[in-house]
Amino acid sequence: MPKKKLHIKFVALLIGLCVWGGPLRAQITIQIPQANIQSGTAYNQDFSAGRFVSVLGLVPSFRVNANTANFSNASTGLTVPLNRANISLLRIGSVSVLGGGTEQPLSTAPATLYAAVASLLSGDISARARIPVVGFPWVAGVYTSNITFSLAGINLGAIIPGSQDFNINVPGFISLQSAIGAIRIPVNNLNSYRAVGGVSANRVTTLSTTVPYIPSVRVGTAQFNFNTTLPYHEAPLSPVSAVTVGLANVPSATPVSLSASNQALTGATGIGVTTNIQSLTNTYSINAAQLNAHFLQAGTYSVPLTYTWNKLSSAYPSGTVQAIGGGTLEVIVEDLAEIVAVQQTVSVDFDDVNDYKNGVIRDVAGQLRISKTTPYSLTVRANSSAFTSGINSIPLSVLRIGPTANQVGMTTVTLSTSAQQLIGNANPVIDRDINLRFSIPASQTQHLFGKPPGTYAADIIFGIVAP
Repeated sequence: MPKKKLHIKFVALLIGLCVWGGPLRAQITIQIPQANIQSGTAYNQDFSAGRFVSVLGLVPSFRVNANTANFSNASTGLTVPLNRANISLLRIGSVSVLGGGTEQPLSTAPATLYAAVASLLSGDISARARIPVVGFPWVAGVYTSNITFSLAGINLGAIIPGSQDFNINVPGFISLQSAIGAIRIPVNNLNSYRAVGGVSANRVTTLSTTVPYIPSVRVGTAQFNFNTTLPYHEAPLSPVSAVTVGLANVPSATPVSLSASNQALTGATGIGVTTNIQSLTNTYSINAAQLNAHFLQAGTYSVPLTYTWNKLSSAYPSGTVQAIGGGTLEVIVEDLAEIVAVQQTVSVDFDDVNDYKNGVIRDVAGQLRISKTTPYSLTVRANSSAFTSGINSIPLSVLRIGPTANQVGMTTVTLSTSAQQLIGNANPVIDRDINLRFSIPASQTQHLFGKPPGTYAADIIFGIVAP
């Protein structure tokens, strides 16, 4: 009779181990939100780890381990390290174990999550996965490992199911982190028109992404809009193609000319996910030839622009994933002026009687070099009332200043202490060479008669002024 009782109890125990009224959970899926990847905040998600079937009187330890070397994506071959998932137990049946357990990074070696100090009744197991986000480039996709929750110690209990798939789902997204705003290319130095490289300006754009992408840019019109409060003769027609834009420190990037149609800034391979927060340096450039051709007039040249960042068509997930950002490109040309006297001293020499009889002409090629980004007039005046040599003097009015035979757009004036106009209301220009003729005509040589030999000098001031 005792053997019969033992047989009945053992059958009852087997039934208790093998029959469970709750549904089996085939897999665990952790959905990492976009917001956590963007902010770098660890993500916590609670899940059901199965059901604990107890044997009264026994005190088990609860463990977890992975059955694969990493989380892997079957489609792409990409992997996520196991220790990106940290597991802890919250509740076993009706007993909270949150304060008494240990969080463990997932690995292939079984790690103890909770060591019971008293016997536990059967019940559902609640667990938590904590996913640290920072320090790892998350690429969109579903990454899977198989894990086992098990018991350790002398017991006849069990956790059902014995193992299950553990999925980490990384969403596919591209998001612009900050507004593009106004991008300004300042032209505030005349040397920009002379150096081959011209001018450039950088703007850093910050994106968050989990997908590889191709950036592209387009502008709203084929020509810049022009605005200024400064004098000008006619509004310049400046094509947007005069500006190139490229990405710094991106191997696949190639500078492109701006256009009203989308221009890809990289090749077909695009930009990969090396980090989830990416800072792209966009360099906008105008070379010297384009500056001289299209941006001589001082003022503000502006055009709206739109950036688009498109997921590679071959990348997960299928369909369109993109971000779009708008801003304004401005080229700001300041009112710049420069006049250079190439030859500081000009001599008009009277060497013999023929000079007194016929007068003297002295031509100086390239005597002045003028640069001005608004319309201008060129004037000349003397800084003293006469040419002097010691106590002796010659009237200023003997000297004529004007263009050489091949110089156009100028008039000849008689020197005085008042500013006389040599060029009137000329267009903006960079490095215009002015060929000047200094002459004392025969009609004025009488003012030189009887003067002691010597050098008679006066300072002559050339100026560029607004018309």
